[in-house]
Amino acid sequence: MMKKKIIGVAGLLIIVFCASLMIGKTSLSFSDIAAIFTNEGTASQQLVFWNFRFPRSLMGLIGGCGLAFSGFLLQGTIRNDLADGSILGINSGAGFFVMLYLGFLAQGSLLILPIVAMAGGIVAAILVFGIAFKRKEFLSMEKILLAGIAVNAGFGALTLLVTIKISKGSYSFVNSWLAGSIWGTTWTAVLTLVPFILLFTILAYRKIPMLAILGFGEEQAMSLGVKVNRQRIILLSLAVGLGASSVAFTGSLGFVGLMAPHISKSWLKQETRTSFLVSGAIGSLLVIIADIIGRISLTSGEIPAGIIIAIIGAPYFLFLLLKNRF
Repeated sequence: MMKKKIIGVAGLLIIVFCASLMIGKTSLSFSDIAAIFTNEGTASQQLVFWNFRFPRSLMGLIGGCGLAFSGFLLQGTIRNDLADGSILGINSGAGFFVMLYLGFLAQGSLLILPIVAMAGGIVAAILVFGIAFKRKEFLSMEKILLAGIAVNAGFGALTLLVTIKISKGSYSFVNSWLAGSIWGTTWTAVLTLVPFILLFTILAYRKIPMLAILGFGEEQAMSLGVKVNRQRIILLSLAVGLGASSVAFTGSLGFVGLMAPHISKSWLKQETRTSFLVSGAIGSLLVIIADIIGRISLTSGEIPAGIIIAIIGAPYFLFLLLKNRF
C-alpha cells in the first residue's frame, strides 16, 4: 500500500512538472516539446522552453523540496507540527539579508547568495532560540513559536524598510522576489542552488532516524547515550541551510515547509526517511502547482506563487492551530 502511495506521488510530480513546461502565455504541446528536443522547433519555442520555462520549473521543483525538507527537520526536532521556517522567522531572516545584498549590491554575485541567506537564517534562529531559552529548563514549544512570530514580524518590518530605501531600478525585482515569484529564473540560479540543496539533503537524510529518538523525549534520548543538544544543533543547522538557501532564489514561499511535511506524515503514518523524501515531493508539487495557477489566473501578468500558497497555507495553519489546541 505504501509503495503505491509513493509511486502515485512520484507519478503526479512528473505529470505536474511536464504541465509546468507546457502551460503559460505561450503554450507548448507534446509535439512542440518533441520538436524542441530534436532541434526542430521554432526559434521562439526554443527560447521560451530552454531560457524561461525549463529553469523556472526546475526552480519550483528544487526550491519546493528544500523548503519541505527544512520544515520536516524543524517539526521533528522541535516536536511540533506548527514549526516551519516561515513561522519561526528563519525564512524572513534569510530574506532580509538577501534583500540587503540585492538592494545595495546590484552587481553582487549569485554564487554567494545562498551563503548570505544562510547567514540571515542563522541570525534569526539564534534570536528565536535565545529568546525562548531558559536555563535549567527544557525548551518550551509555545515560547519558541511566540519568539518566532516576534522575530518574523521584526525582520518583516526591516525588510519593508530596506525596500523603501533601495533604488528605483531594483524595486520591481525586489517586490517580485518578496511576493515569492519564480518568474525569470535563470540557469545560473538553478545551478547555484543545486549543490547546496543536494549537500544538505544527503546530510539530513542520514540524520532522519535521530528524529525518532528525539521523539521519545529528552530524558529518554539521553538515557540512550544521545547528546541531545548537539544533535538538535546539527538538525536545526541543516534545516536552516535547506530553508535559507531555497528562500534565496524562490523568495517568500511561506507555509510550504508547514504543509508538505504534515501532509506526508499524516498520509504515510510515520516519520521516516521515506516520509522525508515524500514531503520533498509534496513541497515541489505545491510550488509548481501554485506557479501554474499564477500563470493562468490573469489575462495579463501573473500572480506570484507565494501569494497562491499563502491563500492555501494561512487557513491550513489556523486549522492545525485549532486542532492542536483542542
